[in-house]
Amino acid sequence: MGVDRCEGVDTFEVIATGPQTLIQDRGRAGFTSVGVCASGCFDRLSAARANHAVGNDPDCAVLEVLMGGLELRALRSAMLIVTGVACSVTVLPSSGQPARRLFSNRVVDVAEGDCINIGMFSAGMRGYVGVRGGVRAAKVLGSCSTDVMSGLGPAPLTQGDVLAVGVAESGWHPALRELTPLWRAGQRVVELEVIMGPRDGWFRDPAALCSQTFTVGSDSNRVGVRLAAAHPLERVVDQELASEGTVRGAIQVPPNGHPVIFGPDHPVTGGYPVIGVLSGRSSDRCAHLAPGDLVRFRRRQVQNFTK
Repeated sequence: MGVDRCEGVDTFEVIATGPQTLIQDRGRAGFTSVGVCASGCFDRLSAARANHAVGNDPDCAVLEVLMGGLELRALRSAMLIVTGVACSVTVLPSSGQPARRLFSNRVVDVAEGDCINIGMFSAGMRGYVGVRGGVRAAKVLGSCSTDVMSGLGPAPLTQGDVLAVGVAESGWHPALRELTPLWRAGQRVVELEVIMGPRDGWFRDPAALCSQTFTVGSDSNRVGVRLAAAHPLERVVDQELASEGTVRGAIQVPPNGHPVIFGPDHPVTGGYPVIGVLSGRSSDRCAHLAPGDLVRFRRRQVQNFTK
């Protein structure tokens, strides 16, 4: 499998990783025919905002941090930002000066020897650390994204790892150094937009997907977000479904009637009917669903241009 060499300058030493920290970029599109999904950042919009805030190309890799707790030591001066979540960002200067207590969604400049501590998230599940120049790692099939299901890409970060960062191609970066939060915190019920089909006709009452509240299960991850239904979805077509291609955001319903939303590391084929597919923005929103969160689906009307 094609592996490209990593080029960059050693910039950070990993002191602590939190529950999980992965290297992600926009993914390896175009390989589903050989059984490889695109993978990439779960919350693509937050990752794009991180890259833009520090003047990176949109294809640059970032760090995807689960729940917080990442701690880094700068091996050279750097510029970074944390997006997608609400958290503290504390910089302990190597000069012995008092700690700088900052927050997510703000560009932070650090000097050689400084320690950066990203606190546990008070809102959101996955935060994105963008570094000017972009995180560098060996690429597999054109991407350095970690696919947790197949094992492609770099291993999750561990204590003692050294992160390489590219050299910015120009001196340009946005003058704006603070971003508005992307996702609204404190929602009692998260609403996700769904386009019904292609197999909604296989269910006794397809409207039941949008007429009840679901609970996010504790076994959810980047492969899929598992939902518990108060009233499981009931099939009326009992025949076997030949495996067919699936996409990120597809809502697959296994025999127990409790839906599973496919994440970025989803299987490329599935043998259970897909009742609907999330919009791109709602698929990104799934990155921040925590166990116990409540979810409702809202049907998106699609105009029929064939009439």
